[in-house]
Amino acid sequence: MTDPVLYIPLLASQADTLVDPSGSARVLLGQWDVAQVASVAVIQNLPALDGKPKSEMLVEKALAELISVGTELSQTHPPGTFSSLIAGRFKRELFERGLALMPRLRLRFLDEEALDAKQFLNGGHWDFNFCAAHTQKLNPLKHSFETPSGKTISLSNQQSRTFRVIHAEPDESIHIQGLAGTGKTHMIERLVDSLSSCRPLVLAFTAVQLQALMQRIGAANVRGMTFGDLANHVLERSFGYYRPGKRASARHQVTPEDIASRLGFGSIGRLSPAQVATACARMVASFCNSTDLALSEQHIPKGLTLEVVDRLVLVGYAQRLWDQTIEPTDQRLQLPLRGYHRIKHMTLLHEAVIGLEFTHIIVDEAHDLSWPLSVFLDRCSQPVITLGDACQRLDGSYYQRASTLRKHEITHSIRAGRQIEGVINPLIDKHPILKLASLEGNNGIETKVIYYDKPEVPTGAVTILVDSEWGLFEWFQRLGSAGATFSLLPGAINTFRRFILDCIGLFHDQVRPTHSALFRYTHWDDLRADMGSKNSSFQRIDRMLSKGYSSSEFEASLLNLDASGTAPLQLGRVMDARNSEIDAVMLAPDLLSQVGPGDRIAASRAFAALYTGGSRARHKLIVPGYLRDWASDMSTAAKAQITPSS
Repeated sequence: MTDPVLYIPLLASQADTLVDPSGSARVLLGQWDVAQVASVAVIQNLPALDGKPKSEMLVEKALAELISVGTELSQTHPPGTFSSLIAGRFKRELFERGLALMPRLRLRFLDEEALDAKQFLNGGHWDFNFCAAHTQKLNPLKHSFETPSGKTISLSNQQSRTFRVIHAEPDESIHIQGLAGTGKTHMIERLVDSLSSCRPLVLAFTAVQLQALMQRIGAANVRGMTFGDLANHVLERSFGYYRPGKRASARHQVTPEDIASRLGFGSIGRLSPAQVATACARMVASFCNSTDLALSEQHIPKGLTLEVVDRLVLVGYAQRLWDQTIEPTDQRLQLPLRGYHRIKHMTLLHEAVIGLEFTHIIVDEAHDLSWPLSVFLDRCSQPVITLGDACQRLDGSYYQRASTLRKHEITHSIRAGRQIEGVINPLIDKHPILKLASLEGNNGIETKVIYYDKPEVPTGAVTILVDSEWGLFEWFQRLGSAGATFSLLPGAINTFRRFILDCIGLFHDQVRPTHSALFRYTHWDDLRADMGSKNSSFQRIDRMLSKGYSSSEFEASLLNLDASGTAPLQLGRVMDARNSEIDAVMLAPDLLSQVGPGDRIAASRAFAALYTGGSRARHKLIVPGYLRDWASDMSTAAKAQITPSS
C-alpha cells in the first residue's frame, strides 16, 4: 500500500474538460501552466509506453523532460509557444485511452491544493523526489507497531486506536464495525501477527472467503473454518452425531410433494400436503434464524390464515420436519441439511463449545453471522474479535449484538478516493434501519464517478454488477447482442447456465427447475405472479421467452463468453463480488429496485446491494444518475406507516 505512485500535475476536472468534444484543446491548454500542459502530452502518450519494461520510470522521465522543455521555451519564446505545440499534436481519442491506462500504471491526478503548492517543481524542473514524499504524506497507514515476534506492522489512525484497545485488554471480546474498504482484512492480518504466540481460530462465511483470507494470513499456527465447518466441528464432538453425506450438498433437493409423503403430512384447511411442506420449510428457516429455543406459532408465515387447531397441527408438522432434518430416525428420508440447520442445532446444545485448543476467535465479514451463531460466540469462553460492516448485510436483516460487548467504528477508507463519498454516503445516511457514521475517502486515491441516464455497454476494463440472476440473464443478452466479449465472475459461472436452462424448461415444457432460486415453482405463471410486477429484468426475460427463445439460442450465446475469465468486461451479481476490490465497477439499473410502503427489510436489501457493489470500486464507479433521489424516496417509503384498511 505504500509503494509510490506517479502524481501527474493536473486536476481530474481539467482532464474531463479535454475529453468533452465541445471544448477546444487549444483554448484550454493556452490557459494552463507548463506542468499541466506537459501532463496532457504525457497522458496522450501512455498507450505508446504501455507494456514496455519499466514503463512507470519512462513516464516520469518523459514528464520531466517535457516540463524542462516547456520551461525553457517559456523563457526564450513568446508566451503560449509550448501550449500551441502540444495543442497541435493533441488527439482526443489517444488522450482518452491514456486516461484509461492511468490506474494500471499507478498514475494519479493531484488535488487543487497540491497543484497550487507546486512542490513537484525544483527551480522550474521536475523534482524526482516529489512522488515518494507525496505518497508518504497521503499514506493513511502512519502508525507502526512491533509484534512480539519482532515484525513491524503499519496501521491507519482509526485502526491503531482499535488495535491499542484490543492489546490493552487482549482477553476481552470486541466488535469492530468497519465500513467497506477501511482495511478490515488488513486488521485481521495484523491481529494474527500480534497473536503469534497464541492459537487463534479464524472464521469466515464461505469457503471462497476463507481461502482468500488464509492465503493473506499465511500463518502456520492459525486454523480457519467456515461458519458451517464450525458447526460440523462442534457437533461431531457430540454424542450420536451422524455425518450427513449427500444431504449436505447444495444440489440435493427434495420436492415439497416428496417431503409431505415421506413425513406423512396431511392437508390443513385449504393447504395441500405439498403446500403444508412448503410452509413448514419456511417455519424451520425462520426458527433457524432466530434465537428461539423451540418452534412455535410465531414462526408461521405471515399472511397464512388458519384456525387455532390447524395452527397447532402445522407447528407439529414443522417440528417433525426439524427433528427429521437434524437427527433423522430413518436414513431413507434423505431430507436436505443446510448450513443454517447445523448452526442452529449447535447453538441449541448446551454442552456445545469451541474447544480450548483455540485461544482467540477472529471472525471476518461478521455481518454475515446469523443471530443464533452470534449469540453462541458471545457465550464462548475465549475472547471473540469480530470485524464486519452492517451495511453489507445483503439479506437486509439486522440484530443488536450484546450490549456488554466493546464496540469500535472505522470509517476511513483505504481503498477508494474522496469522490466515492457522493455515492456511498447517501446510502449510509438514508439507510432505513442503520445509523452509522459516513465514509471518509482516501485522499491518496483518485476514484472517478460517472453518472448515466441510460445504461450502455461500457468501454475498457469494467465489471458490471447486477442484483440477481434475472439481471445477469438480461445483461448476458445485452452484451451478446452488442458483440462484446466478456467473462462471468467466478461465483456466477457455477449456477448461471443451470438457471437459464431451468427458466427455458419451465416456460416451454413445465419441467420443474433444480436451481434453488426456482425450485419451488412448477408453473411459469406462478413465477410470473411473484416476480412480474416488481422486477423489470424478469419482465424483459419473460417477453423474450414469449417470443420463442430456446435452449439452442442460449447455448449459441454462450460462445460470446471468454472462458478464460480474463476479458476486459466482467459480469456478475453483487454477491459474487462482495469480497473483491475492482478497478472499475458499473452498477446496473436493476439494483435500484422499488420498495413497498413500510417494507424496511426489502429496502435494506436494496441499500446493501448498492452499497456493497459500489464500494468494490477503486478507481472508477459508473452509477445511475438518479441514485440519490432513489435513496431518498425508498428511505421515505420504507419508513412510512402502513394504515390498516377499514
